[in-house]
Amino acid sequence: MTATEESERDTALADLLSRIERSTTDTAPAPEPLTGRLADLHTWWTAVGSGSDPTPVLVESPSASDGDCLNALLLGAAAADRAVDSGATLAIPRVVQRDALTALTVTALLTRREANRVVGQPEGMSDGEWMDRCAAIRDRCAIASPHISNHLALLDALGARSIAATAGILLGAAARGTPCLIVGTDEWAAALIADRMNHLARSWWRPATTSPDPAQMAAAERIGLDPLLPLELSDQEGLGADAVVALLLLTESVGD
Repeated sequence: MTATEESERDTALADLLSRIERSTTDTAPAPEPLTGRLADLHTWWTAVGSGSDPTPVLVESPSASDGDCLNALLLGAAAADRAVDSGATLAIPRVVQRDALTALTVTALLTRREANRVVGQPEGMSDGEWMDRCAAIRDRCAIASPHISNHLALLDALGARSIAATAGILLGAAARGTPCLIVGTDEWAAALIADRMNHLARSWWRPATTSPDPAQMAAAERIGLDPLLPLELSDQEGLGADAVVALLLLTESVGD
């Protein structure tokens, strides 16, 4: 890559980050029939939806098999731009090539937690398998930790291009004033990276649901985001986002 190309990429990243502003805090009271979580959903949407109808779009992380993580991040931001240009008013980032070990390593590093505090033990996982996973993450943290102050270098050290691309989706959507629902461990790892790069972006994101997964809980706590629904889903498939969208559409129809 030439010096000119490198400079152009750095400029594109700086421009992306500079366009992110905090979401509005203006809210409207929920219609009288709505109470509890349904009222909370309506209130959230009036704050971030700018009066638009909720039009959700699943934004998949683009393939980034070539190039470094900065290239992947810019591809993700471009994917968010395309989604918004196509009419999306609510983005749901989705990592296509999932990598649990990498996502857990990023989460452990950026939440400053030991591996055993971010690794869950789902039903069917033996104690030995859980210990092996903790050890693998601990070893990967040791390799990547020298890069912790440079987030893209950290992702490059881990080969985490899909997470970088998803961070780009989150940042790109925020730069376009478009809210995002976050589900899944890989997506939360991307949110941790994106939040470090511009903390204003977090005001455009919400967890779709509560989760028993320790990595997802650690990431949401670190960023400071409250879930929209108390469904307690580990949720790698986006079921929480589907539930939020369905209920959001319901609350908006009541508002009409």
